[in-house]
Amino acid sequence: MTTLSVFLDVPKSIKDKDQQQEEAYHKDRDRRKIFLGHRALLSEDGQPWVPLPVKKVYLQTVNDPTRNYEHLPVAGAPEFIRGATEFALGKNSKAILQNRASGVQTPGATGAFRIGAEFLNRWYNINKETSVCLALLAHDRYRWIFEAAGLTHIYPYRFWDNKTMGLALPDMLEDLERSPDFSIVLLPTSCNPTGIQPQSSDWKQIADVMKRKSMFPFFHLKDQGLASGDVDTDAWPVRYFISEDFELFCAQSFSASFGLYGERIGNLLIVMKSNEVLISVRSQLESLAREIWSTPPCFGSRVVATVLRNPLLYVEWHQSIQALWCSINTNKNQIGAIVRNKLRSNVIIGLFYNNCISLMFFLPMTVNQVDFLAKKKHVYLSEHGQMNISGLNANNLDYVTRSIHEVTMNDNCMQLPDVKQCRISQNEGKKDNY
Repeated sequence: MTTLSVFLDVPKSIKDKDQQQEEAYHKDRDRRKIFLGHRALLSEDGQPWVPLPVKKVYLQTVNDPTRNYEHLPVAGAPEFIRGATEFALGKNSKAILQNRASGVQTPGATGAFRIGAEFLNRWYNINKETSVCLALLAHDRYRWIFEAAGLTHIYPYRFWDNKTMGLALPDMLEDLERSPDFSIVLLPTSCNPTGIQPQSSDWKQIADVMKRKSMFPFFHLKDQGLASGDVDTDAWPVRYFISEDFELFCAQSFSASFGLYGERIGNLLIVMKSNEVLISVRSQLESLAREIWSTPPCFGSRVVATVLRNPLLYVEWHQSIQALWCSINTNKNQIGAIVRNKLRSNVIIGLFYNNCISLMFFLPMTVNQVDFLAKKKHVYLSEHGQMNISGLNANNLDYVTRSIHEVTMNDNCMQLPDVKQCRISQNEGKKDNY
């Protein structure tokens, strides 16, 4: 006898635009189709790039007859956590020397954000309504993670300036000033979605506002080394905030910089005022990790830890990163010259190429323009025009630039998104929907 399911009323989940774009690309039968929404760093053959020393360690680990197959501790592999902490902060960091910095290994940066948000929702009770400030044009998944953890009071801040195609620092500072005191502020650094990096002087102004308003920094240190070509430069904002005596969280990701995407290697870096506070906070984060995923995956973290803690392998890896960064920038300059030549009438694109310094960058396009590219030209980008420069090559560059030219010259979808429409309300404590 057939009975109705108790889950009959469960609605179908709506996929986000980026998921829809990727699915549409795979279903597309046109030979010209190009997917430029990859999160992976691609080599010339279109496959994810893996540094040579990482490949060597990977194979050595696979073939190691003494390899231990036991579960890792709940907090993760100690050698990985030490390596990841020193990688982000530097071995001579005062936070490390004072024994008030550590971490919890997580399944990717997403896992780091999730347990960090869960902890803050339970224990960061300075205000009745804990507020979170998120950058506009950053991935919506930040918002989803914080809301899923119970932090629903979201205040967006402007990060991108359509006119200058660069950092909207005055707008960002204005929005932070209008956000509630003691807010948690997510700060994307290194390879952020727009490809625009604040300068050290910009970070100092951001830190000044946050210190005055007693805000809590939550950094996203993504693919350290690939934004500037130097791991210390990319980590400078985190290190500067520590020098200014901030307590902070930092979600670290090792996917692109080590080419180990499927291994899900992340770390929630914790910096507190004292060792006593660090021990208590870390113990609560361990409890959360046990509730959510029990123990983290071990194989990828062993590979990363081996590279980070072996001086010869580390030097070889760092040289690989620098060589890749130089290659990416050479390609970017060549692509920029071609784009400026082909799209002479489109000043905005050429200006952007001058400002972009990251693997990922943002083309200021409307949702309609992105849809037009996908449906009419079979060129697939992320929802807001985010584009992976490593997906461009000699075989597809001409077609992509001609397609972008056509869509940006189309009178029906010329208007760029106005970030000011999403600005925070003038009234203190009141917010628009993110």
